[in-house]
Amino acid sequence: MNYQQDTAQKLYQLLTGFHAHSKTLEKETGLTQERLEILSQLVTLGPKTINQLAEQEQVSAPAITRTIKGLEKHGYVIKSRSKTDQRVVFVAPTRKSQQVIEALRLKQQRYIEGLLQGKSSEEVEQIAKAVERLCEVKSAGK
Repeated sequence: MNYQQDTAQKLYQLLTGFHAHSKTLEKETGLTQERLEILSQLVTLGPKTINQLAEQEQVSAPAITRTIKGLEKHGYVIKSRSKTDQRVVFVAPTRKSQQVIEALRLKQQRYIEGLLQGKSSEEVEQIAKAVERLCEVKSAGK
């Protein structure tokens, strides 16, 4: 196995561990992965229409409407109609959903910080630079 394949395998193992840990954290919220994904998008990008969410999640508008109704019932989102077109319904995150997404993000970040514990500042700096370069390659390859 060459150096690049070995590194790719190690990164894959790291990501697999992070994913498994994230799944555990996500379950603790009591929300499905689908609902967390929707809330994350709303918190990160702001209000969306039902149709935008359906397209983004690659599901039908009626399916996303059912999901949104459940989220609304539990206080995670607020629906409102467009002032210019009453047929258009916007979905916005509530403070409750912002708190859930932020708490999840912080727990995931703490997990990564735990992986870095015991590493020297030079090692952490090298890792940071390598990750930055990987992210540049990823965004250039879009």
